[in-house]
Amino acid sequence: MKTMTPTQLQRLRSAVADGWQSAKANLVPGLVIVALAAMMVASYYLFPAVSASLEGLVKVREQLGVWFAMAASAIGAGIIPGLYLALSGRARKSSRAGLDLFFTCLVWAVTAFAIDRFYIFQAGLWGSAVTIQIVLGKMLLDQFVFTPLVGVQIPAIGFRFRDLNYDPGALWQELRKDWVIGVSIPLLVACWLTWIPGTLVIYALPLALQIPMMVLIQCFFALEVAYASSKM
Repeated sequence: MKTMTPTQLQRLRSAVADGWQSAKANLVPGLVIVALAAMMVASYYLFPAVSASLEGLVKVREQLGVWFAMAASAIGAGIIPGLYLALSGRARKSSRAGLDLFFTCLVWAVTAFAIDRFYIFQAGLWGSAVTIQIVLGKMLLDQFVFTPLVGVQIPAIGFRFRDLNYDPGALWQELRKDWVIGVSIPLLVACWLTWIPGTLVIYALPLALQIPMMVLIQCFFALEVAYASSKM
């Protein structure tokens, strides 16, 4: 079994540190987003009027299935942040701005497809009951297995492909060069600070409402990231 060299360990520590710095930069907005989401979940269980008002959303979610997840994520994480950047004058000037926005929405839609299937898998694996043990188990499997292998990889690869002017050869070189330590680990650490508590909130809801809550958190998270990146 191969062991990591001192240089590899230093690079790993550096990658974790980079991710932690990014996470700290988004700490307050991320926790505010999750706190608001947690308040909505509490309202769902405490106030019958709130749960009744969401019945229409549940029906739409059940009727449209995965298409609801894909469309909602494309709009919430793609179109809304894109329009924010454009209307605020913070969008980067580019002759392919329309293509980039379309591709960004496509990436989020594909990501939502994978998440939707995973949420259904989780419900089948753990059951639909909402207990501390089940919610915690779902979060651990989500954040420490699904997210590193799939959840962050789809948007990371998709957006890197976009930023490389849709050059598959250049993307392949990026993937071969230093993808895990250079990209995946910092991104994963940065996401954990928002999405570990975020998934606890999501899994506290019935399955039909998990995707809508995920998209809500994702939308505000994407807006915050878009705002921060526009100031760089």
